[in-house]
Amino acid sequence: MLAIEVIDSNTIAPSTLQEIRELCTEAYEEDFSHAFELLGPGVHVVGSLDAQIVSHAMWVDRALQVGDRESLRTAYVEAVATRPAFQRRGFGTDVMRRLASEIRDYDLGALSPSDERFYARLGWQAWRGRLFIRTATGMEATPDEGVMILRLEKTPADLDLDAALSAEWRVGELW
Repeated sequence: MLAIEVIDSNTIAPSTLQEIRELCTEAYEEDFSHAFELLGPGVHVVGSLDAQIVSHAMWVDRALQVGDRESLRTAYVEAVATRPAFQRRGFGTDVMRRLASEIRDYDLGALSPSDERFYARLGWQAWRGRLFIRTATGMEATPDEGVMILRLEKTPADLDLDAALSAEWRVGELW
């Protein structure tokens, strides 16, 4: 049975973070050695089987803004990964369901999906409106990006998925 632990990045053991880096490097087939430093502080949801980390997701705090409305306190999900040898067993689903239960106090959940169908099964919705990054010099369109959102208890009832959506600029991956 998958054991799931929620760990703040400020208290995560270096050995655990290294194991997560290795898992993400294997799953994404790209170097994750410095990815978490670029993402900033967040909260990791770690799924282990027989003391081996097999699945992971994390969220970081971001401020997403729909049109000209007030920014929404958003749990932005990053580094969702399951070791290839353990994929298709429901571990990623279990980790994402736990993550969803942990972010209830946010206004919104959001992520940039690698597999839209996987997230849609879990209740995430594709953002249909244009996407932008807020910079010091204005709004920068990001037409090649995709975002999905998870409605939470505090999500405005009149949230318009066809409106423009923007996030603050950050180093590394903008979305």
